[in-house]
Amino acid sequence: MAYEVVHYNARLWIKYQGRLVGGYNTNELRSYVFPLYTPKGVLVLQEAPPDHPHHQGILVGLEIDGYDLWNAGSRNLPRHRQEALTPLAEMATACSETGVQINHSVRWVTVDGQELLLEQRRITFSAQEQCTCVDWHSTFYHPGKTTHLGQTKESGIGVRVPPHWETPFGGQIRNANGALGERGCFDQMSPWLNVEGAAGGEAIAGVVLIPQTEPCPWFTRDYGLHLYNPARHHPLGLQPNEEVAWTMRVVAYDGHQSVEAINAMVTSLSR
Repeated sequence: MAYEVVHYNARLWIKYQGRLVGGYNTNELRSYVFPLYTPKGVLVLQEAPPDHPHHQGILVGLEIDGYDLWNAGSRNLPRHRQEALTPLAEMATACSETGVQINHSVRWVTVDGQELLLEQRRITFSAQEQCTCVDWHSTFYHPGKTTHLGQTKESGIGVRVPPHWETPFGGQIRNANGALGERGCFDQMSPWLNVEGAAGGEAIAGVVLIPQTEPCPWFTRDYGLHLYNPARHHPLGLQPNEEVAWTMRVVAYDGHQSVEAINAMVTSLSR
């Protein structure tokens, strides 16, 4: 089979036809995707910037019943955590002709062990000729209590791009309407958000964020955080066993792509 999963150095490494595609990791606070490579091997994520160590690759965070599980563990804040209920080496992984799927359960708890939320998470890696894709799917619920997901900007499925893709160093944020930069794209509706940056020499590479669930305006920052976050626009109250699901596709590609080319890529991938 063309796909392979290798457990090494506290990561699940995903390979396709012998080349590295990306990785999935757990630590004592959360699980996240890092790294992620284009077909030519360009890294499109940053693992942990020094001023925002909780921005790890592709990640998810929430405010739950007033507890901050986005910044948790940073800036001397309480170390509330997302516990992976299965050790990394034992997570359910399935390789097929179309990709690699990682499934596991997550228990969101306070620093003193109070259970706030449960999550079923599915992460799918796939290698296309023109790009590398990650689909992040989270279903949130709790069987035994009413749960409040707070209305806050510090929530959602986020992507942190490499430091040299930040706007001050030549990175460019775009949306499907052709708007540019944080000023043009922040709080705007668009079916996708794109960042391009240098990939060595004169080369360019990019990443596209494509929500698959509830549309909402984008939270995007010149300093490198880009976020799909329905909870920024309304609170979410879940009754016992009620579920809410968020899904976002992240696409890594080589070379400069026009808005029209990205639209065509997004359409092709959705078929």
